[in-house]
Amino acid sequence: IDLFAGIGGIRYPFQKQGGHCVFTSEWDKFAKKTYAANYGEIPNGDITKIAAADIPKHDVLLAGFPCQAFSQAGLKQGFNDTRGTMFFEIQRILAHHRPKAFLLENVKQLKGHDQGRTLETILAILEGRTVPEIPKSVPMSDEARQSLGKKLNYRVGYRVLKATNFGVPQSRERVYIIGFDRDQV
Repeated sequence: IDLFAGIGGIRYPFQKQGGHCVFTSEWDKFAKKTYAANYGEIPNGDITKIAAADIPKHDVLLAGFPCQAFSQAGLKQGFNDTRGTMFFEIQRILAHHRPKAFLLENVKQLKGHDQGRTLETILAILEGRTVPEIPKSVPMSDEARQSLGKKLNYRVGYRVLKATNFGVPQSRERVYIIGFDRDQV
């Protein structure tokens, strides 16, 4: 599945390797139009309004979740910014479907946001470690908040990669987080 899909940049290499996308979500109307032109399908809308049970079973979850809450250009409000809580929507879908693997992408600044605590919280949730309680003031869907009680068990790694090192003509560093379900390996 392809969440926070934009115009489909993360999907593209998976599809080129024979992957088949069974569900896409993107809320921006211009990105949806471009995605439809690129892939011949219109993405579903706002993921916070789509129940995990309504998403088809899948083996791999891809998500370039919103980065403004963690970026230099944004206000760096992290989980206190609704855009920063979209990770919890990914978590609820992982908890419900337990795909074999995932790939998440975000800005380089996620690594150091809140002195590294934001990334550490994300990694702890994905690995199924003890997580500090997420305050009620942090905005998220009811389903996402309820799913926080379900322990995930992914083997997780992350790395900052620079686009120019892979032949892309832009100097852009991004954090890539990958995970493999320990219960399915």
